[in-house]
Amino acid sequence: RVRSLLGSRNDELASLADTFDAMAERTGQLIIDQRQRLADMSHELRTPLTRIEMAVSLAEQDGGNRGLLDRIREDCSGMRRLVEDALTLSWLENERPELRDESLDLSELLDSILDDARFEYPDRQIACQLPDSAPLHGSSSRALGQAIENVVRNALDHTPVGGRVDVDLAEEQGHWLLAVADQGPGVAEQWLERIFQPFFRGGSERAGFGLGLALAQRQICATGGSIRARNRREGGLIMEMRLPRAAV
Repeated sequence: RVRSLLGSRNDELASLADTFDAMAERTGQLIIDQRQRLADMSHELRTPLTRIEMAVSLAEQDGGNRGLLDRIREDCSGMRRLVEDALTLSWLENERPELRDESLDLSELLDSILDDARFEYPDRQIACQLPDSAPLHGSSSRALGQAIENVVRNALDHTPVGGRVDVDLAEEQGHWLLAVADQGPGVAEQWLERIFQPFFRGGSERAGFGLGLALAQRQICATGGSIRARNRREGGLIMEMRLPRAAV
């Protein structure tokens, strides 16, 4: 707000300041309302999702159509993940917490994430170069693990069957630099920063991004790190995560 900085003056500049402050107030309220609606929507979706999952379980016990039931359960799981991601994203944006109270081994965390990814995507290759140990102090294993998992899953989703995702971890000037590179279509240069916005859609083959990357960025920032995207010269996208070895 700027009006208070102008003191008691009452001229055109003061009038402009009043208009500016009113616009800022309305914009701020719109942002608050939008975040509240997102949180409310997520909470409201939880109850019907629980009922659907219970109904599917009962139907399975009665010997219903297995293929159809599996599809319903898969859709329910996807909706539940979306709800949980929306709630977490809303919390991170509203509260802006600092998640820096744990110590962990980044190599061990990555091994666990990549083992799960290989099981989930057996038709893609995952090549990794990790140090034997990568101590990380002042972080959060839950937030960081979910962020890295979202980045790895995004890379695998956009890599064609038979393709490869490269995961490299190296130490660099007091930080761990984690790079996840895929063989997908890449992203237009003008969208590289905007892909971290919730549900962003750009004008490319790789248009839909959901909440995964938006959530990953907020979680990594909450642990004191940063993330950026860039295109590979040979095609595909690289996500670079810079994580401080110790809390600052």
